[in-house]
Amino acid sequence: MGAQLNIKDAETVRLARELADATGQPVTKAIRQALERELQRREEEIQETIARVQEISREFRAHMPADWHGKTSKEIMDEIYDEDGLPK
Repeated sequence: MGAQLNIKDAETVRLARELADATGQPVTKAIRQALERELQRREEEIQETIARVQEISREFRAHMPADWHGKTSKEIMDEIYDEDGLPK
């Protein structure tokens, strides 16, 4: 069973052919490898973002006031802000 992809954009076709020529591969293989690389790059970017967020969280927890430990974010916010959302 063959799958098909009909690319109607001339510039995309040109780029696909240019990539295939530059790599010495058939167009399908060049496109597949380019897509795999892009998906891998995006996954790495997501993992890097997650790692940065985790590091920020660790850093915050290490420096947050001792009386905040064990409290929910709502409890902390209720201590900081009044019912109108203004700092107490």
